[in-house]
Amino acid sequence: MTGEKETVKITSDPWLRVLMKISIPMAVVSVAALWVGQLMGISWLFYLFLVTGAITLAAGLAYNVRFVILNLRRAGEREQEGQ
Repeated sequence: MTGEKETVKITSDPWLRVLMKISIPMAVVSVAALWVGQLMGISWLFYLFLVTGAITLAAGLAYNVRFVILNLRRAGEREQEGQ
């Protein structure tokens, strides 16, 4: 039960929410640009796919790094409370 509470604390971080709100729509735009560009033969949509895909990848990496940092911070706090 305490694991769920800690996960809620971590995922309620404002930066994590911002990164999630950025990366999810960008991922949808990226995949849609790739599919529509391929199906309709519109070559400039591939460049849109590359740009949005890169932004999505960077936001996802930042999200994961932030999540790991918060988890390590929480583990350190729990260790300090236990001593």
